Amino acid sequence: MQNSTTQTIDSKNTDILLPYFKQYGDSCLSYSTFQDGLEHFYIPDIGYLSYLNYKHLLFAPFGIKIVLANPVCANENKRYLIEEFIRKYPRVMFIQIARDIAVILDDLGYQINQFGIETEIHIPNYDLKGKSKSSLRQWRNKCLREKVAVSEIDLSQCNEIKDIRGLSKEWLKNKGGKELFFLNRPFLYENEKNSRCFIAKQGTKLIGIAVFDPFYKNNKIYGYYHNVDRILDTAPNGASPFLILEALEIFRQEDVKILSLGMSPLYQLGAEFNYNKISRKVLRFSYKNMNFLYPFKGNISHKKKFAGEQKRVYFCSTKGNRLWEIFLLMKAIRIF
Repeated sequence: MQNSTTQTIDSKNTDILLPYFKQYGDSCLSYSTFQDGLEHFYIPDIGYLSYLNYKHLLFAPFGIKIVLANPVCANENKRYLIEEFIRKYPRVMFIQIARDIAVILDDLGYQINQFGIETEIHIPNYDLKGKSKSSLRQWRNKCLREKVAVSEIDLSQCNEIKDIRGLSKEWLKNKGGKELFFLNRPFLYENEKNSRCFIAKQGTKLIGIAVFDPFYKNNKIYGYYHNVDRILDTAPNGASPFLILEALEIFRQEDVKILSLGMSPLYQLGAEFNYNKISRKVLRFSYKNMNFLYPFKGNISHKKKFAGEQKRVYFCSTKGNRLWEIFLLMKAIRIF
């Protein structure tokens, strides 16, 4: 394949990328590629991949490109797009990539480490039967008894925006006081096309909010990714899964196929590909002992209650998956 024309598109001029997103954007993070601060490596008639151009005076003075999730293009063009990007920018990291992308990068000679799992719910045949979902049934019944009501809102027209900001401020205060970035697309407090916002109320009191981002296949919304989840500490136990389940029923009526609960970082990191053994050991230690930085165990514990399908995701650096590379990644996405 030959196509020498490549373009760099900033986050303010992404309209040219929308046809590719709607045709090929089937990763749960495809919508997140349009967040402010990212740039896009675009090859006309092929597709694009999105990346953070990260620089730090001490840690990355010459800069590094951190690619978010999978290339947005046809399967047969993924290797070409990756090769062209690395040819232009040899210093690259890839984060939260699917196994087919890991296979390509492994074949190109780069180290691949498992980085966690994504949890998916297949909506059409999903129900709450069985022992594995007993907690969901209990939480749903509890919320119904306590008169928790879920509704979808338009953030550009709703009357709750002040309460939503207040809830978010309180929630963030309990989570370190800052919005994460990149792997977690920031909440914008405004209506976004095809992104869905649901709120939970108990009486007149706002107790929770959830935002679901779309992903596509063949120009049709194929699924939604649960990107924002903010619940008051005083909300009834189970308000978060109840909100998700109520949204799921709306999506079922619309013939949406997948609800993604997103990534659980560092969960059950196995030995696969040409992985960096030291980094794997340190990441496994981090999962067990560094939950003060990020709630690794709480994340997976919550998602396992839904008994969805678990899919591996991976990390790769063209300079090797050394601990330094992982430190730079954590710094770039504001974990610390």
